[in-house]
Parts: sequence; structure tokens; C-alpha cells
Amino acid sequence: LQYDELGEFYSHAAGPPWLEQQKWRLNRDCFRAARHIVAWTRWTKDGLVRDYEVPPEKVTVIPPGVNTHEWLRPEPRRLHNGPVKILFVGGNLARKGGLLLLDAFRALRQKYAVELHLATRDPVVEEPGLFVYNDMQPNSDRLKQLYFDSDIFCLPTFGDCLPMVLSEAGAAGLPVVSTRVAGIPELVHEGETGLLVKAGDQAALTNALEILVKYPDQRLQQGEKAVQVITEGFDAALNAVCLLDLLKGVIHG
Repeated sequence: LQYDELGEFYSHAAGPPWLEQQKWRLNRDCFRAARHIVAWTRWTKDGLVRDYEVPPEKVTVIPPGVNTHEWLRPEPRRLHNGPVKILFVGGNLARKGGLLLLDAFRALRQKYAVELHLATRDPVVEEPGLFVYNDMQPNSDRLKQLYFDSDIFCLPTFGDCLPMVLSEAGAAGLPVVSTRVAGIPELVHEGETGLLVKAGDQAALTNALEILVKYPDQRLQQGEKAVQVITEGFDAALNAVCLLDLLKGVIHG
């Protein structure tokens, strides 16, 4: 099951077979009883169909979204001569791949003028070029400014479904480097709005970041495309309308 695949990153372990079978039956019966199911991602829908025998026509994918107007950068991004700023936002540094990112940053720092900005609740010892923010609040003006001032967003997560920070980054016009985990490839379009690597692959992560550090035009192009993708598919207001329309159809259908 999908949850078991990511379970180790959430301190979850599968139980004995008899218990897992009972849990599966309860979940399957719950899904069968529902008139309709809303899934955040196609990855989730595929799991419901494959693992719990849910008819595909009974599941509609409506992603969560962000208020794109609040996350749009006030003015377009332009090339600059300063250090390339890489941003990471994630409370759980280890699960979100922050430790891996630190190693990649140290390798890049030997060759390029780069900075790493970490917004996390976990303590991190600062070092040259590293800036740590332990007091950031969600949706705060200060956090948004951090997105606006950065050049690349990186979340090399090991375990996630569809991290909201990736929608925030895309809306802010940032190219994203992330992992092929769960529904992330549905949000980060490989080669168009960012680059994706295998979770835990240190060399691939460093290489992906190096590409965006070396080629500023690619950063800008992917960032512009990211704004379009998030505005069209991950806008909270638009997706709320889709959800309400679906609910009306289910109620009156």
C-alpha cells in the first residue's frame, strides 16, 4: 500500500498480516460506502483504485491550492550578479531532505557563489553562506519575501504526498528541485518547471542544483512556467469552486 511505502519516514511500520488484512477490509468498506471520493493527486486516486478496489469513476482529483495572488512576486524576476539563493522550507529537516541538501550546498559552495536559506523548526548550526530561520510563520509576509528574494526552491523530500510549499514556490516564480515521490511529479513538471531526482540520491541532487545555478536563463524560464502551472491547476479559489460543483452534483445526482 502507498502509506506503507512511505511509512518509514513517518515512524510507521506495517503490522502482522492478520492485522493488516483487517485494516484493509475496514478501509475498503469505508471507501465503498462513500458516494464519491476527492483525491488530492492522481497518485492517490491510483492507489485507491489499485489497493482498495475503488471504481475509478468514483474518484475525482482536485488538488489543494494556494492563494496565488498573495504568492505572486510583485515584479518579474531578472538576472542578477549576486550569489544564487537556494531556499528550503520544511519543518522536519531530515524527512524533507534538508540534511541531504546541506551536503549538496557544501559541494556547490566550493565552485559557485551560492547561499542556502533554511526555514525549518529544527536547529541547524550556521556556516558560511548558510542562513537559518527557526521562527517563520506560514503565509507570513516575511516568509513570502524569502520566496521572492530567492532564485531556486529545493525540497529533496523522502516522504510526502503533495507539499504545499511547492505550490507556493511555483506561484512565486521559483524553479523547483524536488524528488519523484508520491504526487510531486504532478506539480513539478520535469524540465519545464523544475528538475526531479530520486529521493536520497546525493549526486543527482547536486547535479540538478548545479544546472540551475550555472544557467540563469533556465531558472527564469522554468520559474515563469511554474507560475502558469500553479495559477491554472493549483489556485485555491478555482479549486474550491470545482469542489463545490462536485459536491452539488453528488448531492443532487
